Amino acid sequence: MQIRYIDASQPGATHDALAWKVSSVRNYLLQQYTGGRHTNSWLLGDAGYPLEPWVMTPYRSPITGSSESKYNIQHSKAHNINERTIGLLKNRFRCCLKTRQLHYSAEKAAQIINVCAALHNICIHFKVADNAENLHIEDHTENAFSDVDESENSHILEARNARDRIAGLF
Repeated sequence: MQIRYIDASQPGATHDALAWKVSSVRNYLLQQYTGGRHTNSWLLGDAGYPLEPWVMTPYRSPITGSSESKYNIQHSKAHNINERTIGLLKNRFRCCLKTRQLHYSAEKAAQIINVCAALHNICIHFKVADNAENLHIEDHTENAFSDVDESENSHILEARNARDRIAGLF
């Protein structure tokens, strides 16, 4: 449950899709994709993220029992590690909780979050207890689709085809 990448540069109220759109990792993946360096690996995003050839998101309202519905179940199980990791980080460093706002400039708050992520990884490496019995995982997926405009994405057809191919495996 190590954190491999963190971008705390956007305030907490920023929608996932906007934070993703301006992130350096998205720009890197876009350059890789447009440069012809396609891979058969993807990031898993919840419903708040746009579908892209390198980001697989759940289907909207699939029919129960369909391959799309089965894909969503597997996607949710795999994506759960992200939510558990964020929950563990917030449990380990309580200043990251929404109820305990950091009363610093945005730049200083971002530094604090980055340091918490680095310390979290150190705790994982040295097997420091995590007090997981107090862990509360927040679900950010409910009705998160509304603000995402997938039509902005010039690669949406390729992304849909990739997701459909994956769903076809179920």
